[in-house]
Amino acid sequence: MSLTSQQRENTIREFRENMRLLGLTADDIGADFGVDGKTVERIIGLRSGVLEYPWIVRGYLLDKAAAAGVTPVPFSALRGDPHDYWFLDGRVIDANRLD
Repeated sequence: MSLTSQQRENTIREFRENMRLLGLTADDIGADFGVDGKTVERIIGLRSGVLEYPWIVRGYLLDKAAAAGVTPVPFSALRGDPHDYWFLDGRVIDANRLD
């Protein structure tokens, strides 16, 4: 499944808004995953080439928001349980790793 141009734009904005809300940079997120900020920038810009990576970062941001007691900006296209989407590999998501 691919996103429309509008969905891509909205998703990128939603990533940025949640990062801003939580006071996180791409470098901060990268440090938690053991990758550099440029890798995270590609992922949140939906240019990683791995469909599961945005879902992993989404889960990370939602977990951070819950831990901080903050209501996150909802993701309009990345919603629900990623395991329910046939085109995503749940094993990659469950590994919770970015390469």
